[in-house]
Amino acid sequence: MRYLAATLALLGATSFAEAASAGCGKSPADVGHQLPSNYDSSKPHKLVFGYHWRDGSMNDVANGQFYGLRPLAGDSTVFIAPNGLNAGWANNGGEDITFTDQLLKSVQDTVCIDEGNIFATGWSYGGAMSFSVACSRPSKSLTNPPPTVLPDYTVLTSTSPPDVFKAVAVIAGAQLSGCSGGTTPVPYLGIHGAADNVLPIAMGRQLRDKYLGLNGCASKNAQEPGAGAGNHIKTVYECRAGQPVWWIAHGGGHVPDPSDSNGNKWAPGETWSFFTEAIGGGNGGGGGGSNPGTPTTTTRAGSSPTENPGTGNCVAKYAQCGGQGWSGATCCQSGSTCKASNEWYSQCV
Repeated sequence: MRYLAATLALLGATSFAEAASAGCGKSPADVGHQLPSNYDSSKPHKLVFGYHWRDGSMNDVANGQFYGLRPLAGDSTVFIAPNGLNAGWANNGGEDITFTDQLLKSVQDTVCIDEGNIFATGWSYGGAMSFSVACSRPSKSLTNPPPTVLPDYTVLTSTSPPDVFKAVAVIAGAQLSGCSGGTTPVPYLGIHGAADNVLPIAMGRQLRDKYLGLNGCASKNAQEPGAGAGNHIKTVYECRAGQPVWWIAHGGGHVPDPSDSNGNKWAPGETWSFFTEAIGGGNGGGGGGSNPGTPTTTTRAGSSPTENPGTGNCVAKYAQCGGQGWSGATCCQSGSTCKASNEWYSQCV
């Protein structure tokens, strides 16, 4: 059953300013929770949604320690991995946003959540869904702080979107799940590979550039390693207070756990550091990540050309070939055909 097919890993308490959910002080209902012995229902916890990739599942995300974040969270965080319809996040008619709303409400009602510190991350299709919730369900606490205890709301009949996600981290994502709204600043971390031949890095830049504009970031050159390079480069943009944007490009392909040539898997540390920066309203580099690589010194943000991922006039297998707003080639290289996943995205398969 999709609604209850979420994996929850409840840890401990936070030391940050908290907006306690309705579940605080209650004994958690049995809706798939995995409660540790030290769970304290009187202490609000941060919440991280981990969205899976295409043909992935909640179990894959949970088995992967929620993109490596769970070991870094200490006693601070609730992690939840939803299951997408048809093993993806097409979000047709906003159905996956509604599902997220319903799942969030269930968790808030039964678990002690800090409603001012809710985050999302994911790889590939999961990154696309993380971008979509940033558009549709941004936290407005930067300009309108939530009360100590937020009022209950009915997801399906609410006339205004709930105040939800404080920050998102998108790994090798693209606009596949739509962007309803998309007018509110949200702290944004993008991670993408220069050699990504499934969702080329230009697609990741497009998502990043949206939040560079919304978050009031100054123009800055963003150096990126070449395809196949064994390092990663982090660009930290100067944005409005509390609205940071980080961009980390690496030399690898379409992977959820990029590593440098020395084998160091740096993405979990950078993501957790970013979420900590977003909580604290900071704008600089964080303390959980690895060496970001060489300084950022090249092309101005948003100016890198969008490269056709195929050869000639047609695109390569697994690359985008259509969808709302798509201006590239609509034919596929020999051996694959252009198939629509939803109104925003068609792919050569």
